Amino acid sequence: MNKYLIKSIRVEKLFGLYTYDLDEEKLNNSAVILYGDNGVGKSTLLRLAFHMLSPSNKNGHRTALSNIKFDLLKIELTSGHTLTAKHENFQSENASLILDISYEERIIARWVRSPNQNEVRRVVIDDEIVYVREGVGYDGVIIESKKQQNKDPLRKITSQRLYIETLKSITPITFILDADRRLDGDTISDPDDEVELRRAVKMGTPKRIQDLVLRSREIALSQAMNTATKWIARKAVQGTNIGTDNVHSTYVRILKQLGSSSNHSGTSLSDADIDLLKDSLVDIGKETFELAKYELTSFLDMTEFKNVLSTGSLSKKALSAELLKPYIESLDGRLAGVRSIYKILDKFISTINGLLTDKEVKFQLSQGFLIVNKFGDELTPAQLSSGEQQLLLLFCYVLVARDTPSIFMIDEPEISLNIKWQRIIINSLLDITNEANIQFIFASHSLEIISQHRNRVAKLENENG
Repeated sequence: MNKYLIKSIRVEKLFGLYTYDLDEEKLNNSAVILYGDNGVGKSTLLRLAFHMLSPSNKNGHRTALSNIKFDLLKIELTSGHTLTAKHENFQSENASLILDISYEERIIARWVRSPNQNEVRRVVIDDEIVYVREGVGYDGVIIESKKQQNKDPLRKITSQRLYIETLKSITPITFILDADRRLDGDTISDPDDEVELRRAVKMGTPKRIQDLVLRSREIALSQAMNTATKWIARKAVQGTNIGTDNVHSTYVRILKQLGSSSNHSGTSLSDADIDLLKDSLVDIGKETFELAKYELTSFLDMTEFKNVLSTGSLSKKALSAELLKPYIESLDGRLAGVRSIYKILDKFISTINGLLTDKEVKFQLSQGFLIVNKFGDELTPAQLSSGEQQLLLLFCYVLVARDTPSIFMIDEPEISLNIKWQRIIINSLLDITNEANIQFIFASHSLEIISQHRNRVAKLENENG
């Protein structure tokens, strides 16, 4: 398995009842399905892992961990790092959550989080170490001598800031699509930030909560499609820059070829060599036609070049071939720069369109993604069903996630997926993330999904009986 993904998960006394150990053998897969009866903690286990791996200190991740009852949560990453969370005096006045990050069995960062207490700040006053709780006057100063503090071997790595910074540096980007069909993650823009939605809430239009929810979903999908468009454009530009170097040197090679040809009365090219060159021209014409669908390059009609190589004496054809060889090599170099993004984009488009009915997604570099019906009319995100919106939203973020180690947690996908989608959703996601450092963890009890992927099922078995 690739680095920085989840190797194992262990939770003890979840809700005071369940202890689960999902070891390396159960999670050693690019897609894992957590299976268990209703009410045994599948969804909660996903949320715990999501909050544990998410470093943002503004999205309530640590608060969520503090509010869910368990004794111990332990997540081991394939990089060798281990994250643990341990409750002490759960939901009591002295409650605290001890968060540790370890590497090679050595704690490298710790945060003791006490929800009912303010953060403690370390200050030196007159050579004395003083610990002050934020928001508390000096009447509430906690004074401990240097000598006393030296007794705590973990004092130097016990820090909220150190913990968060370390967490950011070692964890994959993590997303969760929960049962209310909202895709959440630290890197996802909040639809509430959109001016239009904030104005709607402030002015009371639309008035119904359901309208706000629908509009929020539409904005989220628009944001996801824009993000995916920018990602593809960036990849295309990178590929074009690679190809530009090859084009730049084309004329140099042609001039050298002219000089070389003029110094030799004969030619070393045979009819078979010329035929291979003609085949290359045909292949380039076909490839540029496909790439032009997405405006990744212009279509190049190679017919005239092929005709030149098909008429006249062998010596004339050979001379033409000698001059064309550097040009063809240059074109191939330029196409190689966008070949990889074309394959990814084409697989993405074909996969999405295989899931949709009476509509399809198109892409052009100048316009981005378009959704059209079977009559060719352009559709807005609002004209898609809620299931289609969530499907496209998920796939857009999965596409963009190819660049970095990422984990997608999907809770009960069967809620918004019809039978057809349930049968192919996992393979579809794996197809568009082929060779990427991405892991999928599902929580499901759908027989359609489980029967198709028995080798990916990790059954939740309670060690407490």
